[in-house]
Amino acid sequence: MHPSPQLLDPRRVAAWRLARQHIAPTAETGALEQVATDLIGVQAQVQSSAALAFALRVAGGTVGDAAAAQAERRLIRSWGMRGTLHLWAADDYPLIAAALGRRETWRRPVWFRYFGVTEAEMEALIEGIGEILGDGRPRTRKELAAEIGERIGPKHVENIGSSWGTYLKPAAMRGLLAQAAGEGSTVTFTRPDVWLGRWRDVDPDEALQTLVRRYLAAYGPASVAEITRWWGGSRTEIRKATVALGTREVEVDGERGLVLGEDLEAIARMEPDGAPRLLGPFDPLTVGSGSRAWFLPKAIEKRVSRTAGWISPIVLLDGQVVGVWTSERVRDRLRVVVDPFDALPKRTLRAVEAEADRIGAAHGLAAQFEIGPAFTT
Repeated sequence: MHPSPQLLDPRRVAAWRLARQHIAPTAETGALEQVATDLIGVQAQVQSSAALAFALRVAGGTVGDAAAAQAERRLIRSWGMRGTLHLWAADDYPLIAAALGRRETWRRPVWFRYFGVTEAEMEALIEGIGEILGDGRPRTRKELAAEIGERIGPKHVENIGSSWGTYLKPAAMRGLLAQAAGEGSTVTFTRPDVWLGRWRDVDPDEALQTLVRRYLAAYGPASVAEITRWWGGSRTEIRKATVALGTREVEVDGERGLVLGEDLEAIARMEPDGAPRLLGPFDPLTVGSGSRAWFLPKAIEKRVSRTAGWISPIVLLDGQVVGVWTSERVRDRLRVVVDPFDALPKRTLRAVEAEADRIGAAHGLAAQFEIGPAFTT
């Protein structure tokens, strides 16, 4: 018989997650690389969302910190989980690339039919991208497409130009391509090892096990299915990693998941502070967390996970999402509109207003706090 899962207090688990996510308490001033490493990257499909996620996780953080760290080559932006762009710690990126490199999702007939290429042509494309970018000079998408076209054939020019990055992701997953700078049509691409000036080879199995360990240490408890949802790949390889890590099964508010055995004592010691937190759109906690029903109940899930894949900024209280919020700049102030799902006590609202002030400070602006509707459609 399997032993019964250990029961954990949801509020203690929530407080532990906040600590491991550098939300409460925050990391030291300027420690963006530590945040990116512990969170296994910060989703940066929308750069402003990633900038706020970092700003709220380091002492005295501002929304300009992430761009500065990328310019200093302390952070690097490339595709990762779910095919989305992330900001990674530069020194950690070789490990990330080693784990991603085993996921060659392009090696399927549907891919070849869609892009009109063969497996050999895809291998030539990946190799060609690595060779072209190996000289250290960043290229725009147009420049890279033109050089690839001259090298291995004109069909690749159209595929690179019209695929919104999809056609470049196989090279990124092998650690041969990342973004150097820019947004939209101004983005330039580089080869990570050349751009960073340092690299190391990491065993792919070791890399994946390391990432599963980190995931459970920051986003757990989580089931094998939930870890697979976050990372991709096969459940078999994720299950193998959890077994090798000696994980323990626990139950949180009726949901079962896995944690690292060494974290059980830390969870039991956590004391929830009862303070509300405002987290931004596409925040790592919202996007990445494992066991979710007690964190984001089904009844309000559509208010957070909206149409077209947009993830709302959230109000968090005692480990649960209790509202959403939005913001806009109005002259020299940041208007922050908070929309609680249910009425909140005055004391809690005062604390929410203090959080709005912190959001404003991260933007270098005074906050104008309001209660009102947000994301109702």
